[in-house]
Amino acid sequence: MADTQNVLKQVEDALDQLSTLLDDATVKAAISAIPSSIMKPVIDGLKSVLQVIKDALNELKSSLGSVTNLGDLFTTVNNLLGAVEGLAPGQKDTLETVKTIVKTLQDLPGVADIERILGKIDAIVAKLEAL
Repeated sequence: MADTQNVLKQVEDALDQLSTLLDDATVKAAISAIPSSIMKPVIDGLKSVLQVIKDALNELKSSLGSVTNLGDLFTTVNNLLGAVEGLAPGQKDTLETVKTIVKTLQDLPGVADIERILGKIDAIVAKLEAL
């Protein structure tokens, strides 16, 4: 699922940018100059968004176990589909559809990728709570 990889990369990049900004002394000073009555809802809203992202990542992570255990099967299926193409030229569209599905499953992010992003979210939440 190349799209999932791209989305996760975008999320991770945005989290890195947010973390860098929250570490910046100028940004910290600007945030502290804003009245709490204005800033608290912004920070609480950001923490809520981060929790939604975290929940979605945890859900994705929990479903990865069964997919990652099937790596050898996916490789074999791909090899079989490639070998069968010449025998069933009339089924080319069906074979391509199955190949696409198998490729999507093979391209899912790993648990380590998701854990890394979850760690960044936790670090950002801690920074927000320290403001």
